[in-house]
Amino acid sequence: MASIADHRTIARIAGVAFEPMTIENRVCDDAWWHNISFDEETGKGSYLMMFAAGACSNPHRHLGMEEFYVLEGELVDCDGQVYAAGDFVSLRAGSQHFSTSPGGCKLIVTHHGRTRTLTQEEWAEVEWTAET
Repeated sequence: MASIADHRTIARIAGVAFEPMTIENRVCDDAWWHNISFDEETGKGSYLMMFAAGACSNPHRHLGMEEFYVLEGELVDCDGQVYAAGDFVSLRAGSQHFSTSPGGCKLIVTHHGRTRTLTQEEWAEVEWTAET
C-alpha cells in the first residue's frame, strides 16, 4: 500500500520561479505564473500568479468555479470590487469578468473547469447584475 507521501505534492511558494503566462498562444509580458497542479486540457488545478502594476486580464467566462487567495497587493474586478491581501474569493461557474491590478499583486488561483475568453461583442452584451 502506498503511503501518503506517494500522493503528496508540496509547493514551497517562497522563491519559486515564475514564467510568463501564455493565453491563447499570446505570451503575456505583464502576468506570470508557477504551475502547481493546473491541467490546461481540463482547466482544473492550482497555480501561483503575479500581475505587474497596471496589468489587466482579458474578459472571460468561467465554465467551472474559480477560487483565488490574494497573497500580496490588490486586484480590482471590473465592477470596482477591490480584493486585498488576505482575501479569499470564490466565483461561480458562469461568472464573467476581467480584473486589473493597479499596483501589482500575487495570487494563488484554483480552477474547477476551463475559462473562455469573451469577444468584444459578447462583453458588450453582458448584463451587469449581481450574478455577473
